[in-house]
Amino acid sequence: MKKILVIVLVVATIFIYTSCQQIFTYSALEWAQRDPADLPPEQQISYAESILSSGDTEAMADAYEVIDDLLDDDPNNVDLHLLAADLAIGGSGITDAIADLDLENLDTSVEDILATIDLDLVDAAADHVILAEGIDDTAISEEQYLNTGLILLARASEEAGGFGNLNAPTIGASLNAPEFGFATLVQANDFIINGGGDISDYGVDNANL
Repeated sequence: MKKILVIVLVVATIFIYTSCQQIFTYSALEWAQRDPADLPPEQQISYAESILSSGDTEAMADAYEVIDDLLDDDPNNVDLHLLAADLAIGGSGITDAIADLDLENLDTSVEDILATIDLDLVDAAADHVILAEGIDDTAISEEQYLNTGLILLARASEEAGGFGNLNAPTIGASLNAPEFGFATLVQANDFIINGGGDISDYGVDNANL
């Protein structure tokens, strides 16, 4: 289980935030004085983009909710999905958590850090990238693919009942394999490859992939 959680933490070490280079109508003070949920959609998006570079975990989590609500009315907007994914990762606290990771005492450090991370937001980030891929896969960066692949790898290990089960010879033995985790594992493998990685680097060598 600890190995699964370490994989999730690895996401933060490779995640690259990008922000739009544009001049906003409102200053940072004016943004802070207004509830972003009350802004027009265009200004909500500008606010969310500006928050990405702020390092403010709580603000990113709040901005994620705003962008996620916009997607209810515009579900095929790939840019909004990718913005939501970035905000979800930032808002989850995983980036800050990496700064506190004690490599000399990894097991204890991971347990302590996980108490501060919103894993639901980490999971939501992957879902948004998956949806974005179905709309326009050319819009997804290698970093976003790799991060999502690692999140999906953690998800697959949970579905399979443990990381070690992902290498079981019975997992994925046929196209109709009923085992939990295999479909997610295949998707994780595809995303990691698209991100320029190799799933074997993360301890998975399932011959059925």
